[in-house]
Amino acid sequence: MPSRLLVALLLSFLFFFSLSSFTFSKDAIDDLDEDLSFLEEDNAVSHDPHGDAGYDFGDDEFAGFEDFEDGDEFSLPAMDEKDVVILKEKNFSEVIDAHKHVMVEFYAPWCGHCQALAPEYAAAANQLKSDGVDVVLAKIDATEETELSNKYDVQGLPTVLFFVDGDHMPFTGERTKDGIVTWIKKKTGPGVYNITTTEEAEKILTSKRKVVLAFLDSLTGTESEQLAAASRDEDDVNFYQTVEPNVAKLFHIDPQVRRPVLVLLKDDAEKISYFDGQFGKFEIAEFVFANKLPLVTTFTRESASSIFESQIKKQLLLFTTTNDSKKVVPIFGEAAKLYQGKVM
Repeated sequence: MPSRLLVALLLSFLFFFSLSSFTFSKDAIDDLDEDLSFLEEDNAVSHDPHGDAGYDFGDDEFAGFEDFEDGDEFSLPAMDEKDVVILKEKNFSEVIDAHKHVMVEFYAPWCGHCQALAPEYAAAANQLKSDGVDVVLAKIDATEETELSNKYDVQGLPTVLFFVDGDHMPFTGERTKDGIVTWIKKKTGPGVYNITTTEEAEKILTSKRKVVLAFLDSLTGTESEQLAAASRDEDDVNFYQTVEPNVAKLFHIDPQVRRPVLVLLKDDAEKISYFDGQFGKFEIAEFVFANKLPLVTTFTRESASSIFESQIKKQLLLFTTTNDSKKVVPIFGEAAKLYQGKVM
């Protein structure tokens, strides 16, 4: 009898516990659904920080766009495209085969990102021609040349490819005039340039946005080789070396200091960064990577590529008003110093 009573009590307890568990689980699920409801979105929407992604360049994909008219909200800046080659199916192979280095932009006339890139691309073409760089900058209307777009698997606009002896690679630099010029020069020329006169130094300081200078005892040897090796990891930074004290002085280096010395100059609030590590490839590359961007980057269409294509995969966004930014951004910048090179 006692054993039957004990069994009955145990069964009652289990029954009560199962009901409680069911109620708890249901409530927890309801809470979870409620808490995560803000994450629900339409899976059909494609997010591309650089262009209009997800296009299938079929024959009928762009039918009807010939009558497309831009609204008044679009105001294209003035630009000189005389040095940009227009490519079509009939002349594409001819241009690629005739030149060792060719940059090709696939664009669409109605694409906002393409419109923003156009003046930067044209200015880069003009600058590269003026500098005597052996490269062709070209563009293709992807809405017309659909076979070429399909051949090179163009998924978003604009898509920029760089051809070297017919083989292509994606352009990974900043989509600005200076970004394009620097990236191409790094791909077509030496990684490090010599500065021998103050005239050369002054020209570089007034025309370049990000500059690394090494003040060395010799323009050849181990230290120069380590600098060149580090430069190959940074497509958007110009690397230079000098043995001239007067040149070093222009770059805010004490001419009497013990060499080697390396400094990074950029055109933002933190203008000068001095390297204080071992003069090796990895140490130099790590220093440049951590210091080449400003502590606080203003998010714009132009800066989006440098943010989302950066090796730094963590971003902290500050939303503020114009009136409050003068007070808040300096505080934000001080905090950013603690995570430089780790969080953008």
